Amino acid sequence: MRGLAIEAATEHVEVLVTGEGGAPRAHVVEDVGHGHTKRLAPLVARALAEAQVAPADLEWIAADLGPGSFTGVRVGLATAHALALVSGAVLAGASSLAALAHGARVRKALVVPLVPAGRRDLYAGFFRADARGEVFALLAPQVGTPERVLARVAEAQAVLNERAVRFVGPGAARERETLEREHPDSTQPPWRAEGLSALDLARAARLGRGAPAGLPVPGAGLEPVYVRAAQAEEHVRRRVNAAVPILLRPMTLEDVPEVAAIEAVVFNDAWPAAFFESELRQPGIHARIAERRGRIAGYSLAWLGANSGHLGNVAVAPDQRRRGVGLDLLDDLLARARELDVRSLGLEVRVSNGAAQDLYRTRGFRVAGLRHQYYRDNGEDALVMEWRP
Repeated sequence: MRGLAIEAATEHVEVLVTGEGGAPRAHVVEDVGHGHTKRLAPLVARALAEAQVAPADLEWIAADLGPGSFTGVRVGLATAHALALVSGAVLAGASSLAALAHGARVRKALVVPLVPAGRRDLYAGFFRADARGEVFALLAPQVGTPERVLARVAEAQAVLNERAVRFVGPGAARERETLEREHPDSTQPPWRAEGLSALDLARAARLGRGAPAGLPVPGAGLEPVYVRAAQAEEHVRRRVNAAVPILLRPMTLEDVPEVAAIEAVVFNDAWPAAFFESELRQPGIHARIAERRGRIAGYSLAWLGANSGHLGNVAVAPDQRRRGVGLDLLDDLLARARELDVRSLGLEVRVSNGAAQDLYRTRGFRVAGLRHQYYRDNGEDALVMEWRP
């Protein structure tokens, strides 16, 4: 199938055009610095001309979803969207970290792709490769110093029973000395030390394996993977959130229809209304509603026993996300757990659900295990996370 892959997530830009059977017909490479806006369209035009492929003949177009350069990711996605709109081609994508992990062809290891993030920070992904070389998402991506990345690597290794570590990507080349000091031979042989590749992107974007592999769900809309938000965006969000208070109260049977409706939107494996009705009648249940402006913005459901507890769900209505709703519900639950002298609180979370993992980490939850193919809807793994006071 004739396709186009646009790798523009960093200053190292690549455009690949493939012909019938997926064989490369043109591969254009240029270090554009901060010139994505000016240089990407000419590079795409050049690659198509060299391949002798018209835009209308493209059957798929892939873009890097990030993380990387905010500008590069946005320009690359916008260009891919525009070409797909004109040509009717299928739009596909993969994160820079997933493309590196799937392209490296590592077996039986913790695969940690690294992309420079400015100053000494790194964008880091965490994947597990099995004995056949199949790659699966393990932890949500993060951004931070090499030391912070190494701390998360130690956590991932503990989950995988000390599996060997393999660092790949341009970030691994930049921090090779630090990484090798902690994990000898972990950067060898080098993979994409010179930069991200459109070849990896094309391969990963066309795999179609979805969330279990750390890739977009086929047919779903493409969203950029920034890992960290722009500072200006965060300042505006905090001001808006502070102006609209959140009211917490117990969940009642009257709330169930609206709760079940939110549940069905938020979760692929949603609990039915009958489940909530049944659990609200059980002892030890801690079920709470978060209201904003008189409507349900989110809810939580947990079971608290004499010494331990389990968090079933913290759910936030899509239009209320990133407004402090989930954090308030979690704080409310932990306050009640302390009152009852609960010594541990556990939960399961999808490996692809980075927002939830980050939320739980802010309140002291740590990864305690891994359940393979825990979610029946897509076979995705679940992280087990645990909180202790």
